[in-house]
Amino acid sequence: MPHNNKSFRLLRMILFLSGSYPKTKEECMDFLEINKSAFYEYRNELQTIGFNMLQKEGRFWIETKSEASNLLSNMLHFTEEEAYVLSKSIDAIEGHSISVQKLKQKLVAFLNREKVIDAYLKKEKSAIALSLNQAKKGRRQVLLVDYSSGNSQTVRNRRVEPFEFKEDFNLLWAFDTELKKNRQFKICRIGDIVTTPFDWEFERLHRSMPVDVFRNTGELNKQVEFTMNLRARNLLTEEYPLAGKNIAEKPNNKFLFKAPVAKYEGPARFVLGIAEDISLIGDGGFLKFVKEKIKISQELF
Repeated sequence: MPHNNKSFRLLRMILFLSGSYPKTKEECMDFLEINKSAFYEYRNELQTIGFNMLQKEGRFWIETKSEASNLLSNMLHFTEEEAYVLSKSIDAIEGHSISVQKLKQKLVAFLNREKVIDAYLKKEKSAIALSLNQAKKGRRQVLLVDYSSGNSQTVRNRRVEPFEFKEDFNLLWAFDTELKKNRQFKICRIGDIVTTPFDWEFERLHRSMPVDVFRNTGELNKQVEFTMNLRARNLLTEEYPLAGKNIAEKPNNKFLFKAPVAKYEGPARFVLGIAEDISLIGDGGFLKFVKEKIKISQELF
């Protein structure tokens, strides 16, 4: 089976640890379905073949400035969700080990990272995305002209330091030099871009945030837990594939979902849409959030 192949698990580990935030040893072991000794064996092998795998306060990541990790995480522009769906699909293939091996070998064709990224952007994406990529490579500050913010409900210029693309080059992580904080910007909301003569000043503070299974960005400091029937389970995994990792089967064709999230909005929209198929458990903040949404709806209608 492909999912028992060591080279395939190494590939998955590279993609997993080249993501937007460091992972714990336990998260890696759960993602790869391996034990602790295998985790350290894989870690040592990645370091031996040239990946700069770092550790701090019990969390591990692969240095994204290295060519090896960028080749797989940035140039292939896989999101964590895409990598998960792809790996699960390949895992499901039986009796085609040669075909699976050939599929993995095709990654070798991507030898020139910058050439492929530039070709992709020139062909598929806007001039704004292309300019942002050039500024990122050159470590230059840029002016986002007439950026339309959904959070502040304003349209104004933002001077930023672009350092990471997400979601197939549709989202940008950049450091806002005015607010002195990292923020996520949608490419489609940028009116224009002006490259400034100023170099990055705040590189030491650059850091993208995790994305939860409902595709919300932020610290995963909230917990959502509920039980559901088969219909709800199917809808949840179809709409949010990564949620499948947090579902446990229970008796009588019931399922338990429990996961950390960045915001309550995403899971609340889901559970309110099929409330008859779900029983909420927690956490307290999520229960309160859902009740407030129900109250607002009752007042409106």
